[in-house]
Amino acid sequence: MKIIMNLPVAPNVFFNQLQQSALADIRQHTGREPLPKSLRGFSYAKNWPNGRTARLTITEFEPNSVYAYELATPRDDFKVRYQLTPLESGKSRLVYEESIVAKNTRGAANNRASGFLLGWFRKRRFKKMARQMCTT
Repeated sequence: MKIIMNLPVAPNVFFNQLQQSALADIRQHTGREPLPKSLRGFSYAKNWPNGRTARLTITEFEPNSVYAYELATPRDDFKVRYQLTPLESGKSRLVYEESIVAKNTRGAANNRASGFLLGWFRKRRFKKMARQMCTT
């Protein structure tokens, strides 16, 4: 899935929200507080209340520009990438990309079906979240 949005804020404003969210997640799951400049390559176990676990690895971290991570679960591998580009007068363009690779054929079929059926809702929810991040 790929979403391109023009945001009414400078890249540093939106990126700061991403960074704070990543640091809060790391703090919640590890109890550690790494420095932002050490986030590239940072990896940790992530646990959900329903008992599922995953390994999250931050693959790219360029302040005010790029934030990307990979999330490996027992069933799927997720790749997520945010790229911000400055536009005129304090605005920015966000390119959000995500992909899901299933670890078996049944999971791949399930991902295709759910992506087709729920894709519009997921895009709508992401755009709403991005707009909210711009106002806080």
